[in-house]
Amino acid sequence: MFRLTIKRMMMVAAVAFFVVFATSGFTSQAAKETQIAELKSTTAKFYKTPSKKAKYVKAQTTDLKRSYYVRESKKADGTTYYRLEKGATSLGWVETKFLKRTSRTVINTQKKTMYLMNEGFAYTMPATTSANQSYNLSIRRGNSVAITRYEKLGNAYWYKGKIAGTSKTRWIHADNLTNNGYVGLNLRKPSNVTTKQLQQLLLSKGKTPDNILYRLAPEFVKAQNTSGVNAQFMFAHAALETGWGSSVISQYKNNFFGYQAYDSCPTSCAQYFPTGGEGLKFYASKIVNNYLTTGGAYYNGMNVLDMNVRYATDKDWGGKIAYIMNSIKPYDANYYSKVKASTKRIPVIANYSSEIPAGKPRPDRFEDFLGGVVGNVTADQATVYAIPYIYGPRLNAYKKGTKITLKGYHSDVKEFKNSAGKNSRWLRVKTGGREGWVRSDQVKTTNLAFTNIDANLREDAGTSFIQVSNAKKNTPLKLVLKSGKPVTKKDKKKATWYQIYEPKTKKKAWIRTDLIEIYR
Repeated sequence: MFRLTIKRMMMVAAVAFFVVFATSGFTSQAAKETQIAELKSTTAKFYKTPSKKAKYVKAQTTDLKRSYYVRESKKADGTTYYRLEKGATSLGWVETKFLKRTSRTVINTQKKTMYLMNEGFAYTMPATTSANQSYNLSIRRGNSVAITRYEKLGNAYWYKGKIAGTSKTRWIHADNLTNNGYVGLNLRKPSNVTTKQLQQLLLSKGKTPDNILYRLAPEFVKAQNTSGVNAQFMFAHAALETGWGSSVISQYKNNFFGYQAYDSCPTSCAQYFPTGGEGLKFYASKIVNNYLTTGGAYYNGMNVLDMNVRYATDKDWGGKIAYIMNSIKPYDANYYSKVKASTKRIPVIANYSSEIPAGKPRPDRFEDFLGGVVGNVTADQATVYAIPYIYGPRLNAYKKGTKITLKGYHSDVKEFKNSAGKNSRWLRVKTGGREGWVRSDQVKTTNLAFTNIDANLREDAGTSFIQVSNAKKNTPLKLVLKSGKPVTKKDKKKATWYQIYEPKTKKKAWIRTDLIEIYR
């Protein structure tokens, strides 16, 4: 029994020895792969065959800056190797530990036309490594692309196609493509849009026929006929700039494109146009001469993405305009391939004033002072500007010691720090029959204050007295003077109160001193 066991053990050992001997150097069958890979380190080696004993070429630093196609995988020497290709050239086999691999999935091979968006590059393969960069998309914004393939690479999506004006097919990240042909439209190609279609878009947005853009819709079609600028583009631009016709400057100034609506004085500085038609005429003149004419001051190309570069700081501005254009009427490639771009010359129109004429409606933020608010010029010279903006046109200048009547204050105009680091603001005056502006740090006011918080106005000096009204923050108040000085009084807690004229009734009332600010 013992001998039989030994014999059997010797037989098992012999079989095991045979198996080990027979399988040394064994490799599996190659498996097909559809992946993209990048090298992690220059210690990687390209082997001729999947084995550490095979001939190899060392990876170079430049090899780390590109991506490769993964075509096959094999197991050998207890590890997995992947065969890489650069284009159609096989480079060899690399161990898995030196690779960053990403799976590829073909979504479809449907042929269609798309259009370039934004900036970036087209690539020789679906990867964003620098060595695979090809065409610069920033100089081809809006160009059409004949798509032939669509893939998913990891969590990213890529299209393969030929860009108009180029000779080779390339890969483009999905974020840089759109189906909306308006991004590449020459903006001087007239649309066949109707007034009704423009108005229908507003109705779909919940607007009503009393909306200012709804009423003005026919003027956009007329402006296209006289200027050659695409009506859908102008309307989409106006809708974006005005918040679908709800902006203050569109309501009170017929300004639909934000002309001169500076951040520091958006309503007060914005230009005023007598009618919506006049505003459109001015806009078309500016767009054609400055942006859509070769040699224009801000010319960068003829489509909305090109115009975006020098017109708006928002990089998505052009895409937003194109989206609204498509919402009005879907892009018709057949129509626009046949229509010719306008070559009409448009006269340059001079800038309009920002002042709203007397008798015309004015926004609530344009506040008038009660009569008799006077300032004394304390600077060597107080410049009067046409708008509350130091780079605006100059209308006049007052010498030191001149007494001037101050007319009002606009709450949309931002305060600023003067050279001494103190808060200053712009005050409205009248000069030469025109509206003008002076700085509060150049004029001393005796009977003018502004609330620095929502404040209660009292019947007398003290919180125990009846509240006669409320004044919101930044409300201008005229102080009551006696012998040229403000009338003040202390309450039981020894807090100082100023006597003022209540803004609406002009009756006398009181406000505590810590609730107001006097600019001197």
